[in-house]
Amino acid sequence: MPTSEPAATEPYRPRLHFSPARNWMNDPNGLLFHDGTYHLFFQHNPGGPEWGDIAWGHATSSDLLTWTEHPVAIPATDHEMIFSGSAVVDAANTSGLGSAGAGPLVALYTSAYRDHPVHGDNQAQSVAYSTDGGRTWEKYAGNPVHDRGRTDYRDPKVFWFGPPEGGHWVMAAVDADASRLVVNVSDDLLRWRTTSTFESARLPEMWECPDLFPLVVEGSRADGGAAGPGGDVRWVLVLSTSGPGQHYVVGDFDGERFVEDAAVPTGRVDHGADLYAAATFNGLAGEPGGVGLGVDAPAGRRVLIGWMGQAFRAPTSPWQGIMSAPRDLGLRAVDGVPRLVSRFSPEVGAAEREVVSVEGLAVDGAGPGGSGAGATAVVGRGGGLQQRVRARIVPGSASFAGVRVLVGEARGTTIGYDRATGELVLDRSASGVAAHDGFATPRRVPVRLVDGALTLDVLTDAMSVEVVANDGEVVVSELVFPGSDAVGVEAFAEGGGAVLDVRVADVVPEGD
Repeated sequence: MPTSEPAATEPYRPRLHFSPARNWMNDPNGLLFHDGTYHLFFQHNPGGPEWGDIAWGHATSSDLLTWTEHPVAIPATDHEMIFSGSAVVDAANTSGLGSAGAGPLVALYTSAYRDHPVHGDNQAQSVAYSTDGGRTWEKYAGNPVHDRGRTDYRDPKVFWFGPPEGGHWVMAAVDADASRLVVNVSDDLLRWRTTSTFESARLPEMWECPDLFPLVVEGSRADGGAAGPGGDVRWVLVLSTSGPGQHYVVGDFDGERFVEDAAVPTGRVDHGADLYAAATFNGLAGEPGGVGLGVDAPAGRRVLIGWMGQAFRAPTSPWQGIMSAPRDLGLRAVDGVPRLVSRFSPEVGAAEREVVSVEGLAVDGAGPGGSGAGATAVVGRGGGLQQRVRARIVPGSASFAGVRVLVGEARGTTIGYDRATGELVLDRSASGVAAHDGFATPRRVPVRLVDGALTLDVLTDAMSVEVVANDGEVVVSELVFPGSDAVGVEAFAEGGGAVLDVRVADVVPEGD
């Protein structure tokens, strides 16, 4: 958390999620793991709390929870804003922008030109590089390095494809208004050629912020080990859309062309109203024995962070926007079909301090005479607004059952299972301050019961509630604005009886 403002004067300042010390923030950019440090760059207006004069801000962390903010990495100019992109470790110095034996960090970003004497209002892809581990950045003199002559060509995701020797760089960008993925390849990060485009009528329109990466379907490896890819390797294309939100499609990628698997349904990365432009971390290119599988975070993890806050002006000051908690991604076969799953990263678990654990809690919501009035059981209270609540809900005869988090003077945020519709419900109508007209509308997502139960993993942090259901099959992230007393957790049932196991833990980041 930035320390330029005391937390006591900022009731919604998160402690587990990055937020800038002040002013506007949107998309995460250039997510990079290098020499034991996570680098988070982000769309940032250093001059005010609204979108405008966008540059790349910069923050670093050793644990994905506690962040140190640094000076602006890539500033805007009168004729160029610095839109979204990615960063890579050019360990072999393929770009020639480093020195002998010391490859640079290279960022590919969108130059959003404005009334430029040469490029007008076009959007094109440009390079900046760092030879000091990411502390300072210099724009490449030959920018832009790829220009399609469009005003909507943006958001390059760059990664290495193939083994360290014999592979090549890939840049996946979008013609946003045309809902088109553009795949480009390069040997040196500076000269690019387009190899293919991809469009799909199965996804909503207006594509932004592509991410393209391989995952092994869980349980498909014969040896069960971690060395080499093995198993069923599938490629996942993630896109932010006008849907709104982020969608994904599963398919195959040969280094030059992505082909979707029409037999696999498209899906949502997150079903909440307040997550957009999520991206995954890059790292060193080329995994030993893993042709086509670039290393992400340590041990080949695929870690995602997204922007929370795009839907409305939040009642926060002096900043706008937070990032999500880190999530590890995987692919799981559900009814024989590979589906993207998200789980809170293990760094979150390492910061937990258990408060209370209750098993077999029976809540009878039938009411006197079978009125169905509902019942509530107090589970416990945490020490602050940063909590992780795990629950296993057996709905039984209840029509609606689950947990309420961040309970204080306000009723709290309700998360439960609606038996009649088979849906997970997140209801923030009584969570505190209602930030806009549609804020109180409950979020409903179809979800299955597994062995007659729904499992929830909920992370709260001052102004956010993130819900992972069924070990990552459904994720819902939304902003809330509770009072400082909102540290209680309750179990509830309506219309009948339910049984719940509930565990509550405070989450205390390093240094607190």
